[in-house]
Order: sequence, then structure tokens, then C-alpha cells
Amino acid sequence: MPASIKLQQAYGDDLQVLFVEVQGADLETAEAFAWRQKWMGTRAMWTTERPLEVPGNGIPKFALLDTEGKLLLEGNPLDMKKKIEAAIAEQVKNAKAAPAGTPDALAKTWARFVKGDVAGALAECDKLGADVELAEPARALKDEMVGRTERKIARGKWLVTNGYVAEASELLTGLAKGVKGSPELESKIEGELARVQTPDKTLAAEAEASKALASLQQKMIKDKPFEDANVKALQKLAEKHAGTKAGERAARLAKLASVEFR
Repeated sequence: MPASIKLQQAYGDDLQVLFVEVQGADLETAEAFAWRQKWMGTRAMWTTERPLEVPGNGIPKFALLDTEGKLLLEGNPLDMKKKIEAAIAEQVKNAKAAPAGTPDALAKTWARFVKGDVAGALAECDKLGADVELAEPARALKDEMVGRTERKIARGKWLVTNGYVAEASELLTGLAKGVKGSPELESKIEGELARVQTPDKTLAAEAEASKALASLQQKMIKDKPFEDANVKALQKLAEKHAGTKAGERAARLAKLASVEFR
């Protein structure tokens, strides 16, 4: 578990670690246990639903998927540490490389996109696409870049809707800088970005609650997570921000403190 969490911290958005409880505990019990072990606080996700079956009944066991969902490695991670780390590094490198079949003439365009200059890369695709030989690959590359950007915008919208206002603001602000000069993408971001920059009363309450909870969670991660002071702070936060999604999450965290293990 600690090794997987370190990988999540090291790779950030380039990797998604998913922990699956397989010994019969419900999600609240599993999450409470993870908090007490100080395994929370990263982008790692937790679930009791198996996304796929891995052969064998022993634990620990793992599966490593590539960006297309293809199974690359499986087994006992304790026996494969270096192999897992090498495979992840290779997949992250591949994910940042231009799509297969991209002509060399478009390689710099993709590198520009990866660095965050979305509008510049799209404009370059249009310019290079004037060449008959590059027209089709340039159009395909542009579609790929637009698609990836739209998926990030969709994540920003999800974050806003679910009360993660600070995270949404950070994501959308970065995207807005990258797409400046691309009217189509700019218009798709503007509405959501306006919501978090000049929020209405409801969203302003969500933003305040989300910021307060994020700060408290960071403290919990450093301390004994469920010591009395933290639990009382969670309860106070939940009461103060009742009706917000962050308030609901605070109340749930406070409840996890009372979970007993058999």
C-alpha cells in the first residue's frame, strides 16, 4: 500500500491507483481503516467493487492496465516491484508521445500541446494541414487534441457539480490559458470558469466549505486522523456548512471515526 501511494504521489495525474477491498469489509470500514493508516490524501481511489478479476486468491495482488485498458501485468506486487515501476514509467512516456502514425512533421505540434499550448498546437495543425500529404494526419491529430481537452473540461464541470470548487478552479484556469485563441474551446470553458470565479450564493457556499474541508483533511493526514480534536472540527464544519456537498463529506468523515474493526 505505501509503495502504491508513493507512485500515485510521484506521477500525479499521469497515473491512477485504485485500491480494491476484497476481504468482505464494506466501503466505510475500508475507508476508515485507510484513514487510520494514513493512506489517504492522494488521488488514489478506493472501492469495494472489482473492476476486473485477477487470478488467484492470495493478497496482495495487482493488475496494471495501459491507457487503453489492456492488461499489462498482474500477480503479487511484492515480487515485481522493479518490473511494475519500469512498466508504469514506460506507459507514462508513451501517453505523452504523439499518437501512433503521427508524421515527424507533426511531432513538434504534439509536444506543444503536451506542454499546455493547446490553441497554438491546434493552429499549427490547421497550418500544416494545408499540405496535401499532411491534411489527414493533421486533422486526426487535431481531433485527438480537442478530444483530450474536452475530457479535461468535462472533469472540471464534474468537480464544480460535486462541490470540489477549488480543484475545479485550478483545473479550468490552467485550461483557459492553454486554449486562449481557440474560440470553440474557449467558449466551452468560459461558462464553468465564470461560475467558479464569480460564484452565485450556492456555489460560493460550496467553495468556502470545500476550502475549509481541504485544509482540515491536510491536518488530519499529518496528525492522528481521528483524534478527538479533528473529529470535533469535522462535526463543527459539517454543522456550519450544512447543505453543501463538502459539509456532507465532513459529516461522513466524522462518522468514520466511530467505525470499529473486528
